[in-house]
Amino acid sequence: MSTPASSTLRSGSPARLPAEVEQLLLDVVADGFILCCCGPRFAPHALVACYHWQHYVDVITIRHFDRIITARIPAPPSTRIDVFNPTVVVWAYEGPPQPALRALLNLLPPHHPHAPTCTYPAPPILHISRAEQRPMTIQIPPPPRVAHRATRLAATMANTG
Repeated sequence: MSTPASSTLRSGSPARLPAEVEQLLLDVVADGFILCCCGPRFAPHALVACYHWQHYVDVITIRHFDRIITARIPAPPSTRIDVFNPTVVVWAYEGPPQPALRALLNLLPPHHPHAPTCTYPAPPILHISRAEQRPMTIQIPPPPRVAHRATRLAATMANTG
């Protein structure tokens, strides 16, 4: 599932993505996020991307291309996490696509001492009902991309000291 240059997310009318947003979405794919298209592929209800760390999941939820939400959800060991209906987050950012995507792509890795760790209730906009999830198309990153985000952030931190 490649990121479309235009889509009809929720509004029913085609929306052209700015080139910068399209590039940021390609960066999300390159970082190794799992992509979920919720609803029909050519008129989805939402797009969700998630990246699994050892004890957290980074999530991007797009219902409208002019305003999206990004979040980090705690994922304690042996606990089932529903990325479509999280109850708590340790970090969330809702806003225009460029700053929201940049904020998540540059969020410190969970093991960093300054990474967010305090939980609070998840914003309701992260919730995608079961009915809106169906049908669902999932794209899993190829094996070389799975840990790309962790590797990229570690290199960035090493370069900035």
